[in-house]
Order: sequence, then structure tokens, then C-alpha cells
Amino acid sequence: MQRGRLLIILGVILGLLTLGAVVFLVVGSDLASSLLGGPAETPTPPPSGEQEIPTQDVFVALQPIPRGAQFVEGSIGRRPWPAQSVPPDVIQDPIETIGMVAKTEIVQGQIILRSMLAPVAGAGEASFKIPPGKVAVAFPIDRQTSVAYAIQPDDFVDILVTAHFLDVDEEFQTVLPNKMQFFFPIYDPETGIPIGFEVSEPATDEGRFEVAGDFSAIVYARHNQIPRRAAQLTVEAAKVIKVGLWLEEPAPPAPEGGDEEEQATPTPRLPDIVTLAVTPQDALVLLWLRQSGIYAEMALRSANEENADHLTEAVTLQYMLTRFNIAVPPKIEFIMASIEDLKELEIIVEQQQQQQTGEQGAAQ
Repeated sequence: MQRGRLLIILGVILGLLTLGAVVFLVVGSDLASSLLGGPAETPTPPPSGEQEIPTQDVFVALQPIPRGAQFVEGSIGRRPWPAQSVPPDVIQDPIETIGMVAKTEIVQGQIILRSMLAPVAGAGEASFKIPPGKVAVAFPIDRQTSVAYAIQPDDFVDILVTAHFLDVDEEFQTVLPNKMQFFFPIYDPETGIPIGFEVSEPATDEGRFEVAGDFSAIVYARHNQIPRRAAQLTVEAAKVIKVGLWLEEPAPPAPEGGDEEEQATPTPRLPDIVTLAVTPQDALVLLWLRQSGIYAEMALRSANEENADHLTEAVTLQYMLTRFNIAVPPKIEFIMASIEDLKELEIIVEQQQQQQTGEQGAAQ
């Protein structure tokens, strides 16, 4: 009796030991896998006939990045992306965003592409080339106004202008002299009382009353008013952003026939415009000069002197006479006639001779 109970107890103990060993093996295996970094569960194989989609790690925006904003730490991160949907110009390393700004607005979760990046200064679109506090304006050029086409991007230039001054009627705002008509009173022959006015015809230019010997006269100008010219430096240290157009002009169609080499290599066109970065106030100055038709050209600054302050004085005829000690020549009774003067005089003499011959023939 006692022996039977003993066998039962031994059987129960053996069963518990076996069950404990199984539990220990299962739990120990999961624990070991967890500690070693392995998967806690055996991955479930994909259903029959389906393949796992390959992925590629890319960098995406972890937060919205406005246009023109710089890339800072934590703004982008690595994420898996379906390999077949990864664009070819995706960035490979966050180091590519150093010194860059967003060329376009980037939304959260969007892949970062090289085409979305622009340098903080010196490259990319025109707006990213403009220094802070400045605006870009177009300035027309030719071989003279561009310092013989020496102007290049990132140069600094000063704008020189020449203005011409004319006297005008303050009320009419027209160039003097004015046209004039004279009113003469008309008197009644019997009473001598003025009964009206008579207007002179035709209208004449405004003149100056002078007394010449025993006679009085009104002197009129022989030619139009001579402008008084002044040259001065205006806008200083304008940065050249680009020489030429931002958009390439379409190439003209090749002429039919002719040499194939000439068709393949057309002669490049010289630029006729530059883009300058100036202050908003100087942009208005350049606009006013251009719309007023005032001559302007550029002076190229020396390298590393973009911040130099050039103090200048307006150059006029009086300035030239005073600075260079130019004496005004006295009036004398003769001139040194040029060949053109002699030719003109010969024509005048010939015309006078013909006129005299005609008058003599008429008198006979």
C-alpha cells in the first residue's frame, strides 16, 4: 500500500520536472534571443506567390521646411522607401545640405532631392543670389557702358551719369525761348480813342532788346539753347549678379545650305544687359535715370573694395577749367580754317558769284 503511494508520488514529481524543463527551454530561448538582439518571434513567411518589396533608406523632411530656410539639425532623417520609387537625384548624406537652403517649400515626409537645394549665396535661382536688404534690377549695357564687357558676376560697380541742364519756362515747363506775339492798339481815327487790338503775325521767338548805335533792335538766338553738362557718380558698390539673360534665347534657325561647320557653331551674341543688386532706394535712382533718358555707364571696382566710400565732385565745364587750369582763349580777328571750312567757303563764294551773274543778266 505504501509502496503504491510512493510510485504515484515519484510519477507526479517526474511529470512536474519534465514540464518545468520544457517551460524553461521555451522561456530561456526567448529571453536569450531578446538579450542578444535577435527576433523575439519567428517571422511569418509571406504567403505563397507573394515577394517582399525591396526598400532603400532615404532622407526625408521630419518637419515642414519653408522656401529659403536653411537645413538644421533634426530637420531631416533617414527612412526606408520602396526602392523602385526612389528618385535618381536623392541626397545620399546629410552633409549635402550644409550651407544650403530650400529652393522650394518642402512638406513633412517629403524625400529630399538635390534639385530642392540651393546655396545660401552664390548659386541657384536669382532670388538666392541677392544679398539681404538688397533688390535686383536690370541695367542695359554695351561695350562702352560695361567697361568693354569686363563686368563679371560677383564684381562691384559704380554708376556714373552725365546730365544735361536746360533753362525752361517755370510755368509752362518748356525749353526757352518762348514764342511771342505782340498786341498793338487800334485807335479810332476821329476820336483817337483805342477801340481794339491787333495781333502781330507770325509768332516770333522771344528775343532781347538791345541798342546798337543809333538803332534799337530785338536780338534772337541763332541756334537752340546749348545744354549745360555735368557728370557725377551716383549709385555705389552695386553687386553684379549675372551678365546676360537668365533664360536662354532660342537659337535662330540655321540658314538653308552653306557650310555645315558654320551652322553647327553660331557666333555667340554679346550680352546687352546685366542684373545688379542694389538697395531699394538705389533701385529707384536707376529707374529714374533710365526713364529720364540720362546717359549712364558702369565703373568697375577693384577686388575687395566693395565697401570703399568714394567721395566725388560733380564735373562741369567750370570744374574742368578750374582744376586743369584751362585758360579761355581770347577772341581774335582770325581763325585757323579747316579743310571743311574752306570747302564750305568755296560753296558760299560760288553761290554769291552765281547770284551776281544772274542779277547782271536781268539788268541788261
